[in-house]
Amino acid sequence: MTGRILEIRFCFLLGFIFALMIILKMELLVNIYPSIRHVILLPSQTYKEQSPSPTLESNDHVNKLLRKEKIELLMKLRARGMGHAEESCDIETALLFLKSNNDTSMETYVDPFEGMLPIGGKDWSFNSTVSCLHINSTNFPLHSAGKGRPYLIPRCSKDDVSLIKVTNSNTSFPVFEFPDKCLKKIIDKFCSKGFVVPNILHYIWFGQQDFEFMYFVAIYSAYKNQKPCLIFVYYDNVPKGVWWDILLFSVTNIVQVKMDPPSEISGKKIIYVQHKADIVRLQILKEYGGIYSDTDQIILRSLDSLRNNACTMGMAADAFLGSALILARRNATFINKWITSYSSYNPNDWGGNSVIMATKLTKQHPDSIHVYRHYCVFYPHYSVLFDRNYKWSYSYAFHIYKPGRMKQLKNMNFSSIRTLNATGGAIFRFILFDNKELCI
Repeated sequence: MTGRILEIRFCFLLGFIFALMIILKMELLVNIYPSIRHVILLPSQTYKEQSPSPTLESNDHVNKLLRKEKIELLMKLRARGMGHAEESCDIETALLFLKSNNDTSMETYVDPFEGMLPIGGKDWSFNSTVSCLHINSTNFPLHSAGKGRPYLIPRCSKDDVSLIKVTNSNTSFPVFEFPDKCLKKIIDKFCSKGFVVPNILHYIWFGQQDFEFMYFVAIYSAYKNQKPCLIFVYYDNVPKGVWWDILLFSVTNIVQVKMDPPSEISGKKIIYVQHKADIVRLQILKEYGGIYSDTDQIILRSLDSLRNNACTMGMAADAFLGSALILARRNATFINKWITSYSSYNPNDWGGNSVIMATKLTKQHPDSIHVYRHYCVFYPHYSVLFDRNYKWSYSYAFHIYKPGRMKQLKNMNFSSIRTLNATGGAIFRFILFDNKELCI
């Protein structure tokens, strides 16, 4: 018994000494880098940032210096194996640049976000609450197409094309085929002004899975934040369910396109429906140009700043190009080369002709595509969606990673997101309630 007591006391003593060493190490870092008190975060902590004071917010020069100080500090911390695993995308972008250029100085860094308006407000403590509208499937949105806003319907004649405005929600909407000469003329006349890439969204819906809440939020986010001329939904079977009905009721410019997914390419049978969608998205962009988006890609801000390149894509968390968001002009060189690469299609290679091939092509033809190598198109990493909070004030979009989360995603709705204190909840509230804060 005495030996057991001594063993327990010894363990407590070791634990105390270990804790004391950690505290002393932290105090040493604080003495060396005073601003660490506002920056340093351990991997187990939820990311919280001090809300900047109005004085600092109004002083761009001071903000820039503080940001530079934070980036340089994080470089030093990570070199010592400390610091949070992932900061906001604007900070991660700077760290990626400095790491890639073997330079610990900020003097050569050109901030791509300078002058870019942050979204999501100033308070990123993730503890603030607001009074949210009590919206549900019967009253969203408060000013919907079904309550007076006109729907846009493409019409073509021999001599002209037009977008007809219809206020009756019971109107029978035309269903187009792909490709369609009328739609191409509509895009040229109404959707291509001032930019290389037309302001149209493309979504593909193959199969008979349920049209879930997250798909509704994704398409609605593009409608709200990108304000596209038209939104094309390509399907083999009409999407069904309450969230599809709400989407049609809420979004005034959806164009439905019926198409059969390809069964083979280059003489080889296509096994996976995802491969069929991979091929079709390229055919659509070749034919019409525009913005292709996966149905689980949330658009957080306007993509107009990306629409003056022939083709634009961003790096995903796995260091490959992310094919969930592609911007391209009609008949873009990069898209054509990507389509040509399917001559070597391997049905059993999951990403061989999609993201892996796209990444290879960027190295072979760098002048044909603009690659956003920073973290603001697909980051943050999918693990932060429900596990913790992440600051996305400079992000363009957010890709929902579904594997392992489908049960939770299926149970999401207007009510459940009100108090979901994680990145996914904040983003959904930002889209649907116009603020990211927790609802009371």
